[in-house]
Amino acid sequence: MSILNILGYIVALGLWAVGGFYGYKKTLTEKAIQFKEKMAKSKDIEEEMLADAKKKVEEIMGEAKKKWEKVLEQAEEKAQKIEEQRMEKMEVIQNRLLAREEKMDEKLEKLEEEKTKLSNKQKELEERIKEQTGKIAEVAGLSKEEAKKLLLNKVETENQKEITDFIEKLKTIKKEEADKEAAQIISKSLPRVAVDAVTEFTSKIVDLPNEDFKGKLIGREGRNISFFEKTTGVELIVDDTPLTVRISCFDSEKRHIAAITLAKLVKDGRINPFYIEKTYNETIGELENIVLEKGKEALTMLNIPMMKPELVKMIGQFYLRFSYGQNLRQHCIEVAKICEAIASELGLDPVLAKKAGLLHDIGKIVATTGESHAKIGGEILKKFWLDPVIINAAESHHYDVPINNPISWIVAAADAISASRPGARFNTKELFIEKMGELEKLIYTLDGVDKVHIMQAGREIMVYVDPKKITDLEVEKLLKDIWAKIEAQLDYPGIIRVTGIRETKVIEFLR
Repeated sequence: MSILNILGYIVALGLWAVGGFYGYKKTLTEKAIQFKEKMAKSKDIEEEMLADAKKKVEEIMGEAKKKWEKVLEQAEEKAQKIEEQRMEKMEVIQNRLLAREEKMDEKLEKLEEEKTKLSNKQKELEERIKEQTGKIAEVAGLSKEEAKKLLLNKVETENQKEITDFIEKLKTIKKEEADKEAAQIISKSLPRVAVDAVTEFTSKIVDLPNEDFKGKLIGREGRNISFFEKTTGVELIVDDTPLTVRISCFDSEKRHIAAITLAKLVKDGRINPFYIEKTYNETIGELENIVLEKGKEALTMLNIPMMKPELVKMIGQFYLRFSYGQNLRQHCIEVAKICEAIASELGLDPVLAKKAGLLHDIGKIVATTGESHAKIGGEILKKFWLDPVIINAAESHHYDVPINNPISWIVAAADAISASRPGARFNTKELFIEKMGELEKLIYTLDGVDKVHIMQAGREIMVYVDPKKITDLEVEKLLKDIWAKIEAQLDYPGIIRVTGIRETKVIEFLR
């Protein structure tokens, strides 16, 4: 290849490179122009979309403003209607008040007229008396005072029957008005009282998870059931009733403790003398907390401020007491509510009346058979420095002492209302319980008796003696003494079985 050819190639290559460069530059320039045109178009499109968006926003804002104005207008109309209704009601109430005021004014005017008439008649009567006195004094030669006295005696003698009839008629009218007013107050008060009736039964049912537990409760040769009855002082009845056993005892507190103990044993599943005694002691230990909680619950139900812990505990003990078959806690709460309602109707202090109603039977927690619970209740409340009104209400609600304030009268009435309503009390059961208590108390008077459990409605008595005081030979003599006391002091039906039990328990700890 010659030099010329090489130069020709170089020149051609250079021309090609120059042409390619100018062509590439032209292409770039065209693309730049096209890009600028597209950018200009996109800007126009953007401005057009922005304008459309602004237009839509303005339309939406216009519609929203119209809706807002419409809602505002409707709200103003509703408010105006409500205001008109309120004004109409206010006008009706105002008219009623005006009418009542007019009636009161009329009554006052009539009273003033009657008062004026009476004053005029009194003046006329005084003038006549003076006139007659003067005449009598002139005729009889008496002094003015003697003549006046003579005339008054004569008028009284001649018109004694009319005066007596008038006074009796006035008393009858006032009594009828008072009876109507009392009936209205009681009828307004009773609907506010809503207390369930809780009546007493001498047995309690405990559910069992399965029938196998009956065998566990009885134990080998009746060991478990005998120990349970001895420890708790109740009778455990295991019969054919499926999945239940019955706890029988006239003492509601023993029955309650035994039921809780048995429920814990059933839940635990281990039933033997050791666990029975352990669970029973735990239940006795928990009873104080249960009673305290029941007392707080009663105060909360009645919205009464908290009292001293000792008093709250005594209120909680109402839960385990019954009065003539009626649960004492429910009875006292019911009396408190009735007292509050009546006191409110009469314009008296409802909180003070409520407290007096709740505490009126507190003496029943301490009083034994034959003692006055009203007197004991007053002594208890005096120890806590309570209001004299509350103390008098407790002492006087059975009229043992004079009533010296209106709230005590309310408590006495509320107590009678609660006790006398249908289904509240059962006298025969309470008398039976009192009789069993007397029997138990009678046996405890004998020296050497440690525990007494009365079962089978009084037909079976279990007496546990103190082994340190009574020997095995003396147990038989003690039973004869019990027989003699029962025959001499109490009436009893049929045959009573008395069982004397003497045992010694020795516990040692191996360390």
